[in-house]
Amino acid sequence: MTAYVIVDNDVIDPEPYREYLRLITPTVERYGGRYLVRAGRIHLHDTDWAPGRMVVIAFDDAAAARRWVEAEDVAPIHAMRRRHAHSRLVVIEGVDVAGDEPGVEGAA
Repeated sequence: MTAYVIVDNDVIDPEPYREYLRLITPTVERYGGRYLVRAGRIHLHDTDWAPGRMVVIAFDDAAAARRWVEAEDVAPIHAMRRRHAHSRLVVIEGVDVAGDEPGVEGAA
């Protein structure tokens, strides 16, 4: 089941953050990920949540996503992101073919 890494970054140091982008980009492909969203224009609806620079990366499954997030060779680059942005990162599993939603009983 496809899993997604979703990151919300509020960049605080733009110049060093550009170096982070240069370094992180090839690691995504190397670990089997593909960018779906990378800082596109955000349209707010029904919320006061104002995300910063949103990124969504698809991986084949949660294990593959976690391998990238937890990789020793990528750790120093993730640390750069946290130094130069207020950053929130989650891994979330997608919906399976049957459309079942884990953890939600009777969800429609």
